[in-house]
Amino acid sequence: MKIFTKRKILVFFLLLVVFFILNIFNTKELFYSLSENFQLSLWKVNSNCDLVEDQELISLMAENEELQRENKFLKDSLGLKDYPEVSVISGRIISKDYLSDNILINSGSKDGVKIGFPVVIGNNILIGRVSEVYNNYSRVKLLSLKDNLTDVSINGIVALAKGKGSEVIALEMFPRDKELKEGDIILTSSLGGNYPAGLVIGKVKNPKKIDNEPFQISEIEKAYNLFSIDRVSILKVTQIFND
Repeated sequence: MKIFTKRKILVFFLLLVVFFILNIFNTKELFYSLSENFQLSLWKVNSNCDLVEDQELISLMAENEELQRENKFLKDSLGLKDYPEVSVISGRIISKDYLSDNILINSGSKDGVKIGFPVVIGNNILIGRVSEVYNNYSRVKLLSLKDNLTDVSINGIVALAKGKGSEVIALEMFPRDKELKEGDIILTSSLGGNYPAGLVIGKVKNPKKIDNEPFQISEIEKAYNLFSIDRVSILKVTQIFND
């Protein structure tokens, strides 16, 4: 009887300790911390592996008169004196979830990360935005997340990029009477309030006109391969864009 009582007391004490720990520490944060090294080794990429062959070209092409024209339009029409200031927070990918189109990075609220911050690679290639924030980690939903919509601009024409899941993004709602060519650069448009203007999403691939529909569609060739990246930059914008 005494032994049984001692065991009950021990179990109660252990449960109390566990409850105390779970209340002090964020359980997800604790799990991410414990599993970080394992996940890093699992997703380690070859440092010699390029993102894409034409990544630099895509970035340079984005810095064109279209972006300048759109920024000028925004400033004139919205009365903006200055475009929202941006600084950068560095992060490293510690896990990649292809089934739910999101990644986990090792930068969090202690680094100044907030929900809604855009996440890029290279200088200006957009991959998604912060969706959850912990002390030392953040989860990022990718543009390819199913039914995720992003306002885009191609040669000054506004359209939509729609996530299809499994890292696939499609271009939709591009006017039928406008020219859409293979290889056209697709940039973010700030008109919808989702992202700053001028971030690179990818290129037009296999544009098509559908019978009796007022719009064109195409695949989007992304400017990166998720298998080949392990570093990201979080854009610490002064304006949090809409969800």
